[in-house]
Amino acid sequence: MNKKLLAVACAATLCIQANAEESAQNGNAWSGEMALSYLVTRGNSESDTLQGKVSAERDGVRWRHTAKAEGSNTQSEDAAGIKTRTGERYFVSYKLDRKLGDNAANYLFNILSYDKDLFSGYHYQASYALGIGRRWLDNGIHTLDTEVGPGFRSVCLEPETSYSDCDDTEDSAIARVAAKYHWKISEGAQFREDVSSEISDDITTVRAETSLTTQINGSLSARIAHLLKYTSEVQAPAKKTDTELTVSLVYSF
Repeated sequence: MNKKLLAVACAATLCIQANAEESAQNGNAWSGEMALSYLVTRGNSESDTLQGKVSAERDGVRWRHTAKAEGSNTQSEDAAGIKTRTGERYFVSYKLDRKLGDNAANYLFNILSYDKDLFSGYHYQASYALGIGRRWLDNGIHTLDTEVGPGFRSVCLEPETSYSDCDDTEDSAIARVAAKYHWKISEGAQFREDVSSEISDDITTVRAETSLTTQINGSLSARIAHLLKYTSEVQAPAKKTDTELTVSLVYSF
């Protein structure tokens, strides 16, 4: 699974790089990054965790594209040497903004997301939302966006091994509220905060990503990141709040 996850991340990066080179020739380039982290635990407990993230953005005069894909896999080994998967999570999203004027602060957004976590109590959650957003700050050092709008979410309860088909779903209307902040601390350091919430009568979810990135040299950086996921209603024995703290190497392109 670790090898497959790494191969998918590398393949996605190569595709985005090819698209970036083609877009650059047209004067409207993609930019992005790939982050990889690998944690090995040995001693009283033994486990291996691999996490990969790929993100890309293309910001034009009227349109802004934002794509994100990430995956995490953890395998633990007991005293008898038997390996068991104790964590597996995938998240994909694509967001399209239509600015209300050339490089305008106000924009309309569309976002489609898919979240699969085998240890969350739900097999996957897929959602779509659209609405209005505004860029409040954009001065080269600070960038701040806020968004609000309605949407639709489908939560899969069965079967456990499916990525798309589902025998038992819960569908609901949602309200999406989100904020994204970027602080360019210096030429080699950046802080990011990305928070989004999907609110419904049945289930409310919150996803908050915080990261601090420091450039090592050229396109290579080091990053410490914290991810918080909250789901108001879960199936036992899953917990409502799930957090991750990672240290990664980041390649920018």
